[in-house]
Amino acid sequence: MDIKKTPMSHFGSYMALTYQESMEDEKNGLYVNAVRGKSKHNQNALKIIPTVKGTPVGYSYKADGFQLSLFFEGGNIQVCFEDESRIYVKGTGDNVGLTLDSQPVYNFEYNYLLGNAGEEYCIVNSYKNLTKYLIFAAEGSVSLQQNVYMDTTGSTNKADNLSSIQVNSEENSDSFLCIIEDIPKNGAVPEDREYSFEQALLKSKQHFNRFLSKQPAVPKEYQRTLEEAAYLNWTCTVNPEGLLKRKAIYMSNSNFPGVWSWDNAFNALALAGVDNQLAWDQIQVLFDHQDEKGQIPGSVSDSTIRWNFSKPPVQGLFIIKMLEKMDLSKPQLETIYTQIKNHVEYYFNYKDFNKDGICEYHHGNDSGQDNSTVFRNAAIIDSPDLTAFLIKSMDMLAVTSDKLDRPQDKIFWEKKSEQMSAEFCEYFLVDNLPTARFTRTGEIIESESILPLVSIILGNKLPEAARDNIINLLRSEKFLTDWGIASEALDSSYYEEDAYWRGPIWAPTTLLFIDAFQECGEHELVQEVTEKFLELCKQSGFAENFNAETGEGLRDLAHTWTSSVFIHLASQLKDEE
Repeated sequence: MDIKKTPMSHFGSYMALTYQESMEDEKNGLYVNAVRGKSKHNQNALKIIPTVKGTPVGYSYKADGFQLSLFFEGGNIQVCFEDESRIYVKGTGDNVGLTLDSQPVYNFEYNYLLGNAGEEYCIVNSYKNLTKYLIFAAEGSVSLQQNVYMDTTGSTNKADNLSSIQVNSEENSDSFLCIIEDIPKNGAVPEDREYSFEQALLKSKQHFNRFLSKQPAVPKEYQRTLEEAAYLNWTCTVNPEGLLKRKAIYMSNSNFPGVWSWDNAFNALALAGVDNQLAWDQIQVLFDHQDEKGQIPGSVSDSTIRWNFSKPPVQGLFIIKMLEKMDLSKPQLETIYTQIKNHVEYYFNYKDFNKDGICEYHHGNDSGQDNSTVFRNAAIIDSPDLTAFLIKSMDMLAVTSDKLDRPQDKIFWEKKSEQMSAEFCEYFLVDNLPTARFTRTGEIIESESILPLVSIILGNKLPEAARDNIINLLRSEKFLTDWGIASEALDSSYYEEDAYWRGPIWAPTTLLFIDAFQECGEHELVQEVTEKFLELCKQSGFAENFNAETGEGLRDLAHTWTSSVFIHLASQLKDEE
């Protein structure tokens, strides 16, 4: 396991272990990182520094997902999680010790040495990460070294403070055991209980194996990659805290500590039939904040909520797909019916300023494809995919009405879907291909982005000629590479290898296209694109996106919507064998 790419963590935890490399040598090393929402720019909570006779030493390391081992002359240090709250650090060797550097940033961020003589423990006040840590030695001793320069003006200016905790073995002993405990909301004292590194390691492995045992069957050649995907999702799941009212799978423990409102639908789908409650929670974690107008936030974490952008309304489509893998109770159906209904009405009330019946995107971020070339003129646009997602939401409302025995509602939403599908074809189809338009003028936007082509999700609601044209374009050399479907045509003047939605392959659009191809009866194309994506993940991991020509992972290299799409597609492939 490469902890430079995939941090080591535990289900429910807001802590992660990662090795960071920097141009500045003093910043290289192993860290306990905080993954709370406001920690993004100051994630480093504690730097783990092995010492011999109190002096830092160089080391090599090895990680397997559950145990991290540091090797150096004279001894070694082992690190593991016990559960979501505790990390164990065990040192072995003559005069082997440990420094935990908390790297204070602000004037009011420092540590406390507490406890009576011989029973000392420390509280780390990590203001930059909105949490605290309890640190004590279950075997050995702790001491504190700090030099705090208090700012007499009481400002929040950054300070040149030093604060670190030393852990050492007792006299006549060649080992120590240190416990790092996350205590975000209150004080704590060390529990009077037995602490065993070996038992903690076994416990964390058992926790993961229970999660892994629920995963769907996949072809044998992808079993190892499935385990890696499940591990990423498991470690990126955090407990309810702050703004999060239920367990949530973060997009990443590195660059995206939070939940985005279309990203998490892909995580929900991968969990459907695996852990139905957790799957339901991934949809609800955003709808918990739905406002009186029907809008849901673009993203939320334990400590941050963002309303600036809406993200595409994919939830209706994904509920339909989830219902193929799991059942919802009547109260759940009633809840999601009301939520999606209000969400659809929000778009028509507040995202259709000219009241022509076609909803618009106000910014690329609203579409999820942030910098698509459709948005290169920074104008408000009518994009075919948005109308397509809303039509799929209407289909979901019709399905749900039927399950709730509401025939009038079912008829209403079926007619509304049919009406919108006709309006879609009349407005968006030009020469039987979907095209985006400037909202104010209706002028066609010239673009070779896949964004308008996402409307293939309408499947059989589209005229046969339009379906064929979209599919033939996506399977052509303009878009389809050895690894999958590029986000911008490869021969476009705007194409770049690493330019977010102007070239790279993305997991979410891959899944949407495959699902649409399946509905359109393009089974060979489904097989081809699915296998390309599975091989891509097997080679390059679960990156946020991938170089369309080489398959190299780009940007965030451990992103959960990619691992979730892998799990879903690999299980679909197994189902067809």
